[in-house]
Amino acid sequence: MTSRPFGSLDWARRTSGIPELLDQIRQASIADASELPKSFFTRLAAAGFGRIRVPVAEGGLGGDVLDLLDAIVAIAAADSNLAQSWRTHVLATERHVKAPTGPLRDRWIARVAAGEIIGGGWTEADGSGPSVFTTRLSTESGSPTLTGRKFYSTGSRYADWLEYSAVDDAGELVIAALRTTAPGVTLLDDWTGFGQRATASGTTVLDGAPVDPADVAPFDTQHLGTPGWQQLILLAVLVGIGEATRAAAADLVARIDRAHGGSPILVLEGYGRISALAASSHASLGRIGRLNEIAHQAIIAGDADAAALADDAVNAVFQAQAVIVEQTIEAADRLMTLPSFLDDNAEAADLRSSLRLDRFWRNAQTLSTHNPVLHRLRAIADRELYALDRIAEPGERAVAVERAIADAIRPLTVVRVDPALAARLTADPRSLDRVAAAFRDREPALFQFDERPGAHFDASVAIATLLHRLPTAWFAIGTADLSVTGHPYNLARRIASLEQLSGGRTAWVLDDGAAEDGFVESDAERDRIRVVQQLLRSWPLESIAADASAEHFAQTERIRRINADGAYPTAGPLNVPSSPQQLPVMVSSRRFDDVHRYVDLLVRGDGWVLPYADAAGHVLAAGHVVADIDGLLAIAASLPGASTTTPQTLRARLQLPVPALYELPGASARFERGSDTEAS
Repeated sequence: MTSRPFGSLDWARRTSGIPELLDQIRQASIADASELPKSFFTRLAAAGFGRIRVPVAEGGLGGDVLDLLDAIVAIAAADSNLAQSWRTHVLATERHVKAPTGPLRDRWIARVAAGEIIGGGWTEADGSGPSVFTTRLSTESGSPTLTGRKFYSTGSRYADWLEYSAVDDAGELVIAALRTTAPGVTLLDDWTGFGQRATASGTTVLDGAPVDPADVAPFDTQHLGTPGWQQLILLAVLVGIGEATRAAAADLVARIDRAHGGSPILVLEGYGRISALAASSHASLGRIGRLNEIAHQAIIAGDADAAALADDAVNAVFQAQAVIVEQTIEAADRLMTLPSFLDDNAEAADLRSSLRLDRFWRNAQTLSTHNPVLHRLRAIADRELYALDRIAEPGERAVAVERAIADAIRPLTVVRVDPALAARLTADPRSLDRVAAAFRDREPALFQFDERPGAHFDASVAIATLLHRLPTAWFAIGTADLSVTGHPYNLARRIASLEQLSGGRTAWVLDDGAAEDGFVESDAERDRIRVVQQLLRSWPLESIAADASAEHFAQTERIRRINADGAYPTAGPLNVPSSPQQLPVMVSSRRFDDVHRYVDLLVRGDGWVLPYADAAGHVLAAGHVVADIDGLLAIAASLPGASTTTPQTLRARLQLPVPALYELPGASARFERGSDTEAS
């Protein structure tokens, strides 16, 4: 059983002589030779395979992408080496078919329509990058000549024309073409892969080979979606291997049936799995073929969304690669194991050897190393998560990650209330009501009250007076000097109380105006922060039973001592439960080595950025210092209307996860129920 074709052309079954030719190729492939008869190529070319994608009006068959994939699968099912050997021709033809009308396109379309085959290659084995080439197109002799070495010149020994990437005298990348028989061209038979051995993928040596100037084109003539097409052809070959594996499995079962009057049930189950894998891969290929045809039509029509459609098609090809590679290799591996279910080991070994069952696995493994799947998976992630159109360098990805996070968060307005104004508001309820009324129906803002030495107000009191007046706003206490906050236990109680009163709408800002990268906090400062954060989570909110019929007020086994030593020895636990956001948002102006352990955001200028942001990090919160009531009213007037009246924790608003709980040295296990220290 073979899969039904995707397209309507059905070239492999409807073209006279092709079914018989493919059967001959299939029989020859069992020998697994290192070279294929060139007659296979010339007969396929004569039957129109090489011009399937050329429009009928220009001498081609006018097939769409699905028709082409059908043909490649059919050839690969007969011999995957033969199918892959056409890859360069298929890619070059697609580039010329999609090219704008002009002399270069006309020249190449005429050659392809006449049945000529294109080979060549891009890759160089000198350690240069994928787009860095040492092959040179020089005009020093008065006319263009090519000099260099190309590795993986797949199919070139069977081709009429060769296309190579090179760098011209101006340092520009170009594509230069010349006849296979041109002087200065040497095609070496040095491909030694353990699979796909007959693809003529050896080295090409170019030694001053002459090139017609009319056959030189800019490298950027690559069409939209080229990266996907480069893999699409290989996936069609892999699907063909899957079809061949299924056919070989069926033949193997038939042999066993004839010899034994039936096959062991495990053999039949194995065949069923192979068939399912082949069918699944074939279906995946059909999907990406349709997407590439849609993109092709958009490119030809010059549609505005052509680039986006081509990009979607590329991503779909990469997704399919991850599946098709695994499925084809698994099917080939299962084929090799089928004879092992026979009772006669000698018979099993003979079947494996005589039918050369390992060739499918070796060929699939070799094809899978082209553009490894791991690279494709990274490309998928970079595209879908970070809007990168290729695999990114680590530094580039870091910037993209930061941008993706920041772009998903609407910047929060931070109103930094001057201490004198804060004191006035807390002492004047009428002014406070006026300000609250101005902000009430606006998008919620965050009010930061900075505590400074000598200030005649308590930030906690200021926040408490606003909480019920602005039930959706957020609040922060700004501290410039940690030493004025007292013992960490008292500071933690104060913060926890505000967290409970606000329902998790507060932040703690440590801002002394410094922003020095690499700054190392003193042990005392570090210990204070760590102890406060540990205390704030020593009594988890979820431990409270909140049920009058419950035996205990709290599940005390979830409450724990922190047993902190260092500058601030503290046993704990805190006598206030954690808030709905577990820990207030922590903001600091210091960027010390392990800042991400303790700090959610960094102060940069008047804004807040992520702790791993670069110097120009995307601002998640923009600060405005206000010294009078008119300034507050002006900010309120600038805010858009509120979209919801439902309170939200500050962490939820900024989409910040709760930092990991880093244990302190000496921290004890949680209390055991019934112990002397049980809280109730």
